[in-house]
Amino acid sequence: MEVSAQTSDLEQISNWKDEVNNAREVLQSMRSQLEQLSLRKTDEDSLAQIEHFQNQFICQSEKADELRHDLKQSAKKISNNGTPPILHDDRPVDDFDVLEDRMHTFRKLYSELKDEFKAFSAFS
Repeated sequence: MEVSAQTSDLEQISNWKDEVNNAREVLQSMRSQLEQLSLRKTDEDSLAQIEHFQNQFICQSEKADELRHDLKQSAKKISNNGTPPILHDDRPVDDFDVLEDRMHTFRKLYSELKDEFKAFSAFS
């Protein structure tokens, strides 16, 4: 890989890390909002929705943590001229296209969760 391609990939990975970090902060904020909603909404349907969002926030946060870690590992690999620091069989960090696909999926699921939670919290 030539230096300009490495620089471009590193810049993209840095942008993705920033995006994932921002998502992690927003997820934490939504968790706090959900906590406040749970104090006011005590009917059975609302409690089921609250539990749903708690589970979704946990899952999305775990995915954000994994992706953040793997992006860091990928950046280290690129910086070390292709020597991978740590590889995970279930989460490849050595293929830029795979990371790009994972980032696309993360964005889609995160956006859907934000929209769904916004709709739920608007009726409070």
